[in-house]
Amino acid sequence: MAGVTAAIRATEARKLLELHRPRCIVALLHRTVAHAHTHCVILAVLLCPFIVQKEIDLTNPRLGSELLKDPKGDFPLDVWETYCSKPFAHLGPLYLLSVLSWRTDPSDPKTSALDPQEAVDEAMTSAVETLMLLKSNQPAEAMESAKRTVKTLARGASICQPKRGQPASMRPIAVRAWIIRKFNPTLSLAKVADLLFLENRKCPRCNRTKHQYNSPCVNALSTAVRNLCVAMEHDRIPL
Repeated sequence: MAGVTAAIRATEARKLLELHRPRCIVALLHRTVAHAHTHCVILAVLLCPFIVQKEIDLTNPRLGSELLKDPKGDFPLDVWETYCSKPFAHLGPLYLLSVLSWRTDPSDPKTSALDPQEAVDEAMTSAVETLMLLKSNQPAEAMESAKRTVKTLARGASICQPKRGQPASMRPIAVRAWIIRKFNPTLSLAKVADLLFLENRKCPRCNRTKHQYNSPCVNALSTAVRNLCVAMEHDRIPL
């Protein structure tokens, strides 16, 4: 029943948006039964069209070397998300892949999972801000506000809730390792561990200056990558 209500309210909200009546949308949200799922669907339908995904050319022959320039940064995560999402692009921006939650670290306060209702409550403010910015003809500012809103909603989604048996900090590291080796197939996992773990030429996890193929850090990374592959296969993403 909640799904039907969400679909109806989302359609009404989209029509109001087309008529440039953001205050009416806010009123519609307040009239809607305070159900986290319903509000999430309405807000996602409204805001997803304004979210522009980063354009990354997966056929770029220099992509492998680009990934090595900043292995701990966001670029490897963005490339991996593009790789995962590309086969499903025809299904639209609202198609969610559960494996995409692996790019965030649940232990990071900025990206940690939120209670669904808390996420909706937090997103409401920035959603209204987005609509007002659109009405004021400020598309750049509205885009940033929309991104914040969708990220907040995503933190409340079930796919982003921490799962038993998955070390929080290893998930984005596994993503980086997998995508780096995907475009640098001759790179050993031990070398990738050096790229991802070394700080000031020393690993804070094992105090080594260089990882061996059978070191504890490499074994932990290997396990995390295998778990990631299982999650990707579950979402029918080609490995």
